[in-house]
Amino acid sequence: MTADERPRGILSPADRSYLRGETTFESAQSERNARARIRERVLSGLHDADLLADALSERDRELVFGKHVGDDPDGVRSIIAALALLYRGAEDAGLDFGTLLEEGVSRAEAERSVAASVEFEVRREPLDPDRLTRKLRRTGSLTLSELSYLRETDDVSLDRLLDRYATDVETDEADDDWVQAKMTNF
Repeated sequence: MTADERPRGILSPADRSYLRGETTFESAQSERNARARIRERVLSGLHDADLLADALSERDRELVFGKHVGDDPDGVRSIIAALALLYRGAEDAGLDFGTLLEEGVSRAEAERSVAASVEFEVRREPLDPDRLTRKLRRTGSLTLSELSYLRETDDVSLDRLLDRYATDVETDEADDDWVQAKMTNF
């Protein structure tokens, strides 16, 4: 199911079209109004997550994630994207993501009568094509963000290098993104 075929979630199909750059507005005010509606929906979605964590039945949660997300590359990418959005949003709000993550995991595990501790560490390194190329040759593995960064670089030799590693794994073309994701450290 494509993004245009999906029913309304936090975003309407028109919101998705606008954020992908496929929609233009006749006036600046119309665009500001659309952006304000999107912000309101995102905030409402965050508040809905609180309700969903408490009130969505275990069976419904298992059906959504176990049946529709677990084996679906788009579903897995969506979870990664949601975590990226929350990570950046916590930073924007001046909150420590690690503390939020620990609280969230603890909340989920407490429902199972289990105490949990979480260790979360972020090591930042600048993305550099030469360093990433050496890492790929040395380890044969890159994270999704590193692969994406190299794909965006205009270096033909990098494209050949990435193609070499992408063809080392037998795959259906439809599953190519998923196999690349499995080859990384996410």
